[in-house]
Formats: sequence, C-alpha cells, structure tokens
Amino acid sequence: MVKADIGVFGSGAWGTALAMTWARKGAKVALWGPFPEEMAQMATTRRHLRLKDVEFPEGLQTSDDPAQAFEAPLWISAMPTQVTPEAWRGLLQRTPQRPELVVHVSKGILQSTHQTLSRALAGVFEGPIGALSGPSFADEVSLGVPTAIVLALPSTVSEARAKALQAQLASEKLRIYLSRDVLGIELCGALKNVLAIAAGLVDGLGLGYNARAALITRGLAEMSRLVEVLGGQPSTVMGLAGMGDLLLTATGPQSRNRTFGEKVGKGQSVEAARNALGGQVIEGMFTCEAALDLGREHGLELPIAAEVLRLLNGERPEEAVRRLMTRSLKSE
Repeated sequence: MVKADIGVFGSGAWGTALAMTWARKGAKVALWGPFPEEMAQMATTRRHLRLKDVEFPEGLQTSDDPAQAFEAPLWISAMPTQVTPEAWRGLLQRTPQRPELVVHVSKGILQSTHQTLSRALAGVFEGPIGALSGPSFADEVSLGVPTAIVLALPSTVSEARAKALQAQLASEKLRIYLSRDVLGIELCGALKNVLAIAAGLVDGLGLGYNARAALITRGLAEMSRLVEVLGGQPSTVMGLAGMGDLLLTATGPQSRNRTFGEKVGKGQSVEAARNALGGQVIEGMFTCEAALDLGREHGLELPIAAEVLRLLNGERPEEAVRRLMTRSLKSE
C-alpha cells in the first residue's frame, strides 16, 4: 500500500471534494469516514452520494479504517464542528502516530465552550492547528470550478513551511492565499452561517433585493465588530473568508443555511425546514447562540444574530424584520 501524502478525516461532501481536488493534482489521499456502509459504497462506486457527477481520481482511497490516513504527514480534519474534538479524542486512542500539522476545514463555534476549533483542538493535539476557509461550495470544487480560499496558519509554522503547504494544497483550479489570522478566519466562517440564515429569511418573505443587500452589508458590520473585539484582523473580514464567504453563503442556492432560512421565511417550522434538507447540519443554528454569548461578554450588540435566535425559538419571521427595521436610528 502506497503511503498517503494527505489524510482527510471526515467523508462529508466538503472533505471529499477537497480530497478529490488534491488526488486529481497527483497526491495520494486517504479519506476516512466513520460509517462502514457509506465508505464501502464509496469504495465500490468511486463516487460520493452528494457529488454523484464526479468519479474519484485514482489517487483517492476511501475506508472506514483510519490506518492509511494516520500514516500521512498532513491531516485534514473535515468533520462536523460540534463533534470534532470528541471524535479526535477517540481517533487518537487508535494510533500512537501524530501528524506534522493539522488543518481543519469545518466552520462553526463550539456550542458548549464557545471556542473555535483551533483552540479546542489545541487541547487534543500538541502541534500547530491551521484552518482552511473561504467561499466554496463542495459540488463546484469537486467539478473543478475555479475557486479561491484562504489557508490560515499560526505563527509557530515557519514561513518556508507555510509556503510549501500552500503550494502542496493549491491547484490550477483551487487558488489558495496565506493568512496568519487563524482566529479571524474561523470566526468569519462561523458567523457567515448565521447571517446566511437571515438572508434566506429575507428571500423567503419576498422582501426583495434591496432588503437582502442591506442585510448582508449590516451583517458584515456585525461580523467585523465581533471578529475584531475577539482578536481577529479587519483585513480578514474584508477578504475571502469574511466578505467573500458571506456573499456566497447568503446568496447561493446550494447554501444549506440560506435555504433553511428561506424555508422558515415561507412559513415552515424550524423542524420541517431541517427535515426538508435531509437532516443536514445547519451550522448557523449552533453558532448563533454562541456568537450572542460572546458578544454579550464583550458588550457588543449583534441585532441580526439576535433575531435569528428568536426565529429558531419559534417567533414569527415578520416580527424579526419589523424589529430590525424599527431599531433606533444611528450613523453607519
């Protein structure tokens, strides 16, 4: 068995799309997933259930046994945010091996501790934790549609190693920019999901493009305030991981969070809207309350996030819009 260059842990659409991209470039990629039947099906069909149009490249191997992925010097964590720390604690009990570097590609804030994943995983791994984020739908990445994202690495990773990793993960169709603002990248990736739910609400209520543009713009300001007070950089908010990902997630039809908000805006209950999306993870639902708690800790108002939480708690969508539009007037 050829040793893998990259181990991807998490067989959802996003982790699989990235694994396909790197294998297509020529890397040996081991993709691990926790569900034996699903992984057996992928091994047989050489396709992912949600990425049916694209066959796996030759260099991509899938398995519910993480042994081959453990062998890789670079580990990519692509599991759902809320289960990631505990999943890694279980995985690490199965091997003495440790990677040179872990990069996670999940978006969200832990509901239980209000931590980003880099901070939560620092208590699990001894080495550096990076993050890969930006405007990217998994189906388009799997098809090789041109995409640009950001690789954020801590200062403990040397400049030479950072540039080597950037070159390793980038391809002709996947352009990767470097950042040292891991926290800012993570916060932007989490908060944009909350704002995407709100944008979907606007669409579902049929309020028009003016309202959606206003919502996205004021949402960006809300994101900026929280990111900066927590230690992130303003340039991150205005870059691919902030404004770029927000624009995509708040307007793109593939966005689960936007679609969820739209369905609720059209009158479906929260539970019915989730069921209509096949029970997929709506990460903005988990992030919303954590973001508001963080805002309160630092004396910040997050009015859009507050209305999203009220929406999740069963209040009428029209009331959320009324409250936002009748807030006290102020300077921009």
